Amino acid sequence: MSKLRSLTIMFLSLSLFSIIGCETDIDIIAPQKDVTIIYGILEETKERHYIRINKAFIGEESANVLASTQGVNEYSDNELQAVVIEFLNGQEIGRYPLNSEYISSKEDGLFFSDSNKVYYFDADLKISSIDNSYVYRIECTINVEGEETKTVSAETEVIGGGLIPITLVKPRIANASSEDRGEVDFVANGDYRNSLDITWQRPAGGVSFTSYYRFYYTEEDIATGDRSRDSLLFTVGTKKVTLRESESAGEVNFTINPEEFYIRMNTEFEDYDFENPTFNRYASDTLEFFLEVADQTLATYIEVNQPSTEISQERPEYTNVNNGIGVFASRYLATTRRKVGLTKTTSGRVFESGTLEELLYSNQVTGLDPETGAELSRATSQKGFKVENGRCNDLIQTCR
Repeated sequence: MSKLRSLTIMFLSLSLFSIIGCETDIDIIAPQKDVTIIYGILEETKERHYIRINKAFIGEESANVLASTQGVNEYSDNELQAVVIEFLNGQEIGRYPLNSEYISSKEDGLFFSDSNKVYYFDADLKISSIDNSYVYRIECTINVEGEETKTVSAETEVIGGGLIPITLVKPRIANASSEDRGEVDFVANGDYRNSLDITWQRPAGGVSFTSYYRFYYTEEDIATGDRSRDSLLFTVGTKKVTLRESESAGEVNFTINPEEFYIRMNTEFEDYDFENPTFNRYASDTLEFFLEVADQTLATYIEVNQPSTEISQERPEYTNVNNGIGVFASRYLATTRRKVGLTKTTSGRVFESGTLEELLYSNQVTGLDPETGAELSRATSQKGFKVENGRCNDLIQTCR
């Protein structure tokens, strides 16, 4: 072999080695593909209905950096057109184009929170009956540059009370004209009751039911007279019914431990400075009860996305959105307390006098903590609660 041929082969070998050696960079970012995410929960009692429509995002920055960047997960007005269509027995009877606006009430977190784009429509939603089936479908037309136009959709019925509001059966409403209506009786014969029943009517279509109650209080600055109103929320529990049971209305029952109310009062509030008071603390003489109702779609979505207690953290993906991901479903929130005008409120349920006195004057010590040995005190008399003149009465609507 000639010297020239040897040099040529060596040059080609070195060139090939150089080409192979330079290809060390690996593109770890997959080609971008648009994924639409929809979160919409329709409520019968609302007139304006908000829906989140976002897109998944990908880029060279870390996920935390991208999430905190404004607009990275939002569609432009040119990329998205969306409408909610109302059907009655399969026939279209109404169309509600979605409008967009920016809100600034989102809590701080990983995602950009200064302002976020949401979509809304205004409509009086209707409940299905034996003769009439109302279905609401969201349709989104997505036109992102570099991809084919696509349609993303989802459907749901709406649950709720319809013409008959969902009401609290127990504790019942007592005679509003009596001096002591005695609807919430946590105490009997000087001791805490073992339990108190909470019973709600439930609507057809509801599968999961979560019960709450809320205690209100007001603090008044003695020097300025300024008043601030606040509350504590107590979770009673969650109950579910089968799909067969959900086809018709009925009742759903819960049980609460009355003593837990006083335990919470004692731990949530610092002791009041009776010698040098700077404010007055007024207790409301009513409790507000809530029932949150979820349909089958929402109940399943919540269940699938609950924190896992298993060693394996993998979970199935659940969505009812076609050609996208997310959830489009319905819920209903019933409450026993409603505003009447600007200053008056109808009652939740009224404390029986002994129950209210237990909050104002109790100095009970109910034993020792088995773990720490500390006294389990219910000394709510040290919290400085008072009540303002008069008791709640729905006839004149002076509930606080």
